[in-house]
Amino acid sequence: MLNPAAQVMLQSGQGNPSVQLTDPQSGTTVEITGLPPNSIVIRAEDFENPLTIFNGSRGERKRADFVIVSNDENDGKWIICIETQKMDTKQASHIVQQLKGAYCFVSYCKCIGKSFWESEEFLDGYQCRFVSIVDINFNRSKRRSQPFHSKAELHNRPEVFLKISQRSTIYFRKLIDAVPY
Repeated sequence: MLNPAAQVMLQSGQGNPSVQLTDPQSGTTVEITGLPPNSIVIRAEDFENPLTIFNGSRGERKRADFVIVSNDENDGKWIICIETQKMDTKQASHIVQQLKGAYCFVSYCKCIGKSFWESEEFLDGYQCRFVSIVDINFNRSKRRSQPFHSKAELHNRPEVFLKISQRSTIYFRKLIDAVPY
């Protein structure tokens, strides 16, 4: 269903695969380790911007950088929308708009799967998580502040996203659990 050019290839290693998420706009790279083997990672920002349809006054043109679709070994089904940033400069409302846009992209894919692929249960039963990863390429010797992470509130909607900072490697489980680092 998806063009291979819009996907990020998984890397095999010891145990479960990992993936390097690189955002060319910010020049940042973060590694997600411990992914379930059948995961799909999509560059959601590659989805064509609907400039001719929406005026963008409420952020409806925005999208987060990546979406991970995964089934884990415990039969958990996950959709994780991820926004990456080099520095912690964006307002929370801007990040929420980007995460909402990625969720709308997932909803569109779900509709395509059900309509064109005639799969009535396509992407049903998946739990969503929303994550902002900031200060990725930080300089350990010039750390400005302690890493900030969201409270232990479940990050299952764009308005309550998990914020992870100053980590260049993140374990998959941390993206879906409600417990912060």
